[in-house]
Amino acid sequence: MSVIRKVGVVGAGFMGTGIAQVSATAGYEVLLHDSRAEAMEKSLSKMRSSLDKLKAKGTFGGNTDEVMARVRKAETLKELAGCDLVIEAVYESVSVKQELLEELVKVVRPDALVSSNTSSIPMESLSEKVPNPQRFIGTHFFGPVPLMALVELVLGPETSEATLEAAKAFARSVGKTPVVVRKPSPGFLVNRIFFAAALEALRCLSEGIATPEDIDAGMRLGYGWAAGPFEVMDGAGVDVMAAVFMVLGFDPPQQVQEMLEKGWLGRKTGRGFYEYGPDGKKIIK
Repeated sequence: MSVIRKVGVVGAGFMGTGIAQVSATAGYEVLLHDSRAEAMEKSLSKMRSSLDKLKAKGTFGGNTDEVMARVRKAETLKELAGCDLVIEAVYESVSVKQELLEELVKVVRPDALVSSNTSSIPMESLSEKVPNPQRFIGTHFFGPVPLMALVELVLGPETSEATLEAAKAFARSVGKTPVVVRKPSPGFLVNRIFFAAALEALRCLSEGIATPEDIDAGMRLGYGWAAGPFEVMDGAGVDVMAAVFMVLGFDPPQQVQEMLEKGWLGRKTGRGFYEYGPDGKKIIK
């Protein structure tokens, strides 16, 4: 297993953009691939904007241009052949991720680390698509990646200790604290606990006990949460939440299903449990 110098990120959405940004900020050469050219362009623009905002807040002391110079678009998966670590961050679907991994492992080196940013899909469903599954591990970043300090490292059935140690070192190098999930668990660790709370929050809402605003305020002020359950669901995406509910063995609650039908997917669509302006900030009523 080689030293990690070059990182490939597949998927230029919300999570992939954040992973590419923190990797480049930490000094890694980053190759960003997405099947949609416009998604890569949008991702690069969001990265630059994010870095500028962090600089204005005093939480990033580097040079934006230097960081962006370390990120390069990869028009095809074949361009990731020289990467030491490849992280897939595509849509939260077993079939989508399996299909990607089957193609990805055809081009990366046999000793390259391969990881998935899935938030809920069991590792055994994905590692079976990876030759030498000892090198496969789940790297579940939390969004927004530049701001969240946690990474869950999820072991597959055959993940080696060497792979785990390399993943720990990488997580720490990009400013994250790794926690290890050593056994199969629905929703892994953090989401398993969160979704129990989210389900109760949705029940309280459907029963008319309180509004999303008051439920979120209660969890922030009463339990010290940085964000309440509805704020978390809007930030992650209501569609992603629905997918995780199903992985956990639940049908998405009625409120979630109705929001999916209306296209209210959270911050990314401007409407979820809350409404958001063009800048992505919650509109306070």
